Amino acid sequence: MRFQQTAVGLACATLLAGCGGGGGGSADGAMAQSISFPFPGGLTLATPPNVATVQLTATASGGGAVTYTSNTPAICTVNGATLSLIKAGECSVTASQAGGNGYAPATANQLFGIPKQSQTVTFRNPGAQPLDSTPVPLAATSSVAGKTVTLTSTTPTVCTVSGSTMTKVGNGLCSIKAEVVDDFYVPGTVVRSIPIGTAQADALTFLSGYKNTNQTNESGNIDTYAGSSADNWWCSTSWCGRTAPADGSGFTWYYNIQPESGNGLGAYMGFKLLAGGLAQLVKNGDTPAGVRIDAQEALKFNLAQNPEWFGTGNNAVDINLYLGHFALNAKGEACNVKLHAVVKPTAAAATSYSVGLKDKFTIADSCGLTGLDLWTELQDYPISQVEFSAVNANTSMATAGAAKLTYSTQLTLTGPITFQ
Repeated sequence: MRFQQTAVGLACATLLAGCGGGGGGSADGAMAQSISFPFPGGLTLATPPNVATVQLTATASGGGAVTYTSNTPAICTVNGATLSLIKAGECSVTASQAGGNGYAPATANQLFGIPKQSQTVTFRNPGAQPLDSTPVPLAATSSVAGKTVTLTSTTPTVCTVSGSTMTKVGNGLCSIKAEVVDDFYVPGTVVRSIPIGTAQADALTFLSGYKNTNQTNESGNIDTYAGSSADNWWCSTSWCGRTAPADGSGFTWYYNIQPESGNGLGAYMGFKLLAGGLAQLVKNGDTPAGVRIDAQEALKFNLAQNPEWFGTGNNAVDINLYLGHFALNAKGEACNVKLHAVVKPTAAAATSYSVGLKDKFTIADSCGLTGLDLWTELQDYPISQVEFSAVNANTSMATAGAAKLTYSTQLTLTGPITFQ
């Protein structure tokens, strides 16, 4: 998880005599003058022991020398025309011209924010733990070398932390905060919720239902595909289609092949459900949208098949989870890391299934990246797309009573898709 603060600069406009910026004349008839003081902000703090500096370049219309004073010496200091950024906060600097040669004195001020440097704290959830006396090692790091991450339990009746070791105290969700706070870096904080004993992680909803046959309730697009040797391997006819009830409680994708003969018939079919707000995965970088796993252990959904396909016994379903992790594969093509599992439905009727993330899924496509760990990938990147497809579409059991020879393959999802 990344934590970043954008630099914010609040600049005062060049000030004239009437508002503290010089000019306006004097009782002895001296001419007014103004000071032009360009905005000096925009830099962040430097990494200690280095100090970020800015050269100040104010000029007086009367041509005399300009001097500078820091009004906030704990935040920023001035030496000649060099401004040094000491710590985060609001820096106030005054540029002054003493007057002379017929000109009255003048001043101008600048006020701007000095932001801290960004940092990333990485703290991965160790996953659900049994309630026993075995200590659990925790690992949290900062992207800044040498920074110590402090681990604290906010649920001491469930777990305690000493250094980087967690001790289990009771059933429940153990909340651990990993944090770095100092004067030079944006506070980095990551909170993990670890189930202890019989406790379960909170359910995360990937989708709650369907607006229509093209979008989920969360405005994620639905992409479908099917084809066979009977239609040149792409279904563009009435053989395939989508349906959804008016209440949005389910989604069905079907492929009813009507070949002249079933001899040598081959086919495929499936659909992809994108995370909320996504029309497609990002094509040139990581996809930020999707469900982010903490300690959730399983993908949960309700699935039905048509009786003909189920009756073949060759009715397994592929499930692919596409992560937001992007890379170019060996062919130079856009690729997202993909996790894969297979489910063998136990009934044709609507049935609830739970597929373990750690024990059932494997990394099916690493996009050419090496050394990937499945749990680390799930912790570091969102699940941006879920795909269901037929391992083998129905090409052997025809629909009884159909006017023409028909091989039907149908998948129906009912209710939400969640991770818990």
